[in-house]
Amino acid sequence: MIHFPRRPVMKKAKHSVSGLKLVLLTSVLALSACSTITEGSQQQITFETPNAYDALCEVKLGTHGLIYTVRPPQTIWIKRTARNMYITCEAPGNRIVKKEISSEVAATSFLNVFNGIVPGTAYDADTGAMFKFPEKIEIDFNGVEAVASPMPGYHNMDGLDPKQAASIEDYGPDTPAAHDDAALSARHAMAYADADREAAAQAALEAERQSRINSLEGGFYGDKGNIGNK
Repeated sequence: MIHFPRRPVMKKAKHSVSGLKLVLLTSVLALSACSTITEGSQQQITFETPNAYDALCEVKLGTHGLIYTVRPPQTIWIKRTARNMYITCEAPGNRIVKKEISSEVAATSFLNVFNGIVPGTAYDADTGAMFKFPEKIEIDFNGVEAVASPMPGYHNMDGLDPKQAASIEDYGPDTPAAHDDAALSARHAMAYADADREAAAQAALEAERQSRINSLEGGFYGDKGNIGNK
């Protein structure tokens, strides 16, 4: 019996297929998400407030999104998003300016046409990289005049609890005083005036009494001492 030699069996590499899939998947993601790779999910924006000094701005992405605090002129990183940007700036003198900035589609998002519209656009939209805002935003205060600050709420005596008013001090230039001090001072002044009137009435009564004593020959009680001499 003739035995023919067996051909050597080639063993398949266990990780060759999975490694190839990983390389292909990474390549697809890298090629498809153009805005995410080239632009990133955040961008730098410079905020300026012409005609205003030392302004403070609140930057909100959407109505319930992220909130940033900015001290113009300042450049900060802002997350890219499809939501509009709402800006409220306040300058000294109660000068307030509000502005809305619309989010726009980044130009690099259109490169997804060449490497897969659906996966690239979906990934860019998820990271927010397909959207962008202007690189420089100005909040102009030209024509916005300063206005006086309203008085604190506790100065409105019509709607203030008297017990609360008594515990709040109104600091004037030199002499601090509570709100009920004026009423208390008025009551004291009335009490002193009543005391003065009573003292004057008592003095008048005593003067009248003494004048009647002096008008009688022997005195009102016969105490002049000249009746017996007659």
